[in-house]
Amino acid sequence: MSSKSKMRFAVIGCGGISRFHFNGLAKAGARIARAVDIRPDAAQPWVDRFGAKYSSDYREAIDDDEIDAVAVTSPSRLHREIAVAALKAGKAVIVEKTLTDNPRDSLKIVEAVRETGGLCFTAYMKRFFPALQKAKELLPGLGQLISVHARSWQPWGNVWTAPLPPSDGKPSFVVANYGGGMLVCGGSHILDLVMWLVGRPVKLWANQYTRQGLDHDFRHTALMTLPDSGQAAGAAVSFEACAHPFKTVGYEKNGWDERLEINGVNGRLDIATVTWNEPEKAPALLVHTDNTTGQATDYRFFAANPFDLEMAYFVDCIRKRKQGYPSAVDGYAVDELIACITRSARTAKVIDVPFKA
Repeated sequence: MSSKSKMRFAVIGCGGISRFHFNGLAKAGARIARAVDIRPDAAQPWVDRFGAKYSSDYREAIDDDEIDAVAVTSPSRLHREIAVAALKAGKAVIVEKTLTDNPRDSLKIVEAVRETGGLCFTAYMKRFFPALQKAKELLPGLGQLISVHARSWQPWGNVWTAPLPPSDGKPSFVVANYGGGMLVCGGSHILDLVMWLVGRPVKLWANQYTRQGLDHDFRHTALMTLPDSGQAAGAAVSFEACAHPFKTVGYEKNGWDERLEINGVNGRLDIATVTWNEPEKAPALLVHTDNTTGQATDYRFFAANPFDLEMAYFVDCIRKRKQGYPSAVDGYAVDELIACITRSARTAKVIDVPFKA
């Protein structure tokens, strides 16, 4: 591929989340060359829009010498197989979060990256909100960290008390498509932000609520401790992911209530994200309180679609053959942390987090 030619992408999986990849890649100047899905009707709008080839089998896209990179937007349980095959075929890979639905499979992708020398990115788009980028820039100025409070409260309606749907013995929609309930769907993003901003926890204790008769959680809470060295030494992270019925709470007053509060001896960062699938409606908010001057500064920026910013960054990294972030290792770290939170909640035990990459 010459430096002036368009990078040629295959998007594998044409479900709901794929539209952010299709649109973001196109805005970044990439060419959508293949749309892959076992359902022709799901792929057809993208075939028509971009003049892409349709494939029902992802192997056709991976075996195509004209494809430079793939975006994997299929259910998480399929990510390992597709990503490893793509890496071995010499393709750069973007994998929608979560990297897989368990840390063992995620490690296999990390190993494939190392074996092939390929590029692999995990699409945790919330890092790309301008407010989060600014928070990362300001973080060193907080000095020694005291505590971190992280939460993702998402409006799922009256799931706590509504009549249960009839059971057919099959996994629920959220488990089949996302690999889990609120911890995976909402909490994974916040766990990625916590580790990106302040580091990986070394120990945790967790609690969960799963309604009897359902196969996925509505709430997970965890208390996590950070390493005993560096800026975060001595700090703890309190975390909660919760599906709730409230309609008007949160920064946008629409039920979306996702926040990070990072406290240091020199000040505080308060961050509020906006509804994930309508990010152009309002900007994420960052408030920096400087403990030295007593001044609080609001950073609202312009409303920006973090998916577009993320895809532009990934395309630029692939063109330069540069491994950027979030990487496969970052994706694995979230999946390992999810597994540890789940295990602690089930056993009521404190867990040492055994990161292997």
